[in-house]
Amino acid sequence: MNPRLAIPLIPSLGLLLLIGCGPDLEKLKNEAQDALSVGNFSQAREISTRALEQAEGSDKRLAWSLERIRLEAQAREGQAAEAGGTLERLAGEYPAQVNSSLYLAIASYLQEAGDASGAIDILLAGDKRFPAESEKFKTQIEELEASGLDPAEIDRLRSLGYL
Repeated sequence: MNPRLAIPLIPSLGLLLLIGCGPDLEKLKNEAQDALSVGNFSQAREISTRALEQAEGSDKRLAWSLERIRLEAQAREGQAAEAGGTLERLAGEYPAQVNSSLYLAIASYLQEAGDASGAIDILLAGDKRFPAESEKFKTQIEELEASGLDPAEIDRLRSLGYL
């Protein structure tokens, strides 16, 4: 083949490769969401992590969906430190999507997973990031306290002025 004729084909081949990868990533996202929906959190985390590795540099919307699935799976598994680190990283990468509601939801998932201390950490971080919405965080902290917190956690919240 004449090299001059092949050069215009290179961008087209690259586009075809990207299109070819798209449905696989979308399929992985759907599989991860399905796993999350049925309570298979470790599988949802594993699939979304694998898909994110493949999606590097691709569609930001798809990447956000995968990140959100992984974050929720971490929280629902009670992995507070991982969820907190992921949440803070995502706040820098996706500032429009990471809002106070996401912090409140992640804290709720951690509480449901039995990690009240991790939930408090997320609520405190959310209150710090979104001071204008402090009442929402204080309300959820008070609900946590009403559900029965460890005395050390109650002392911690009192010392910070939340109780």
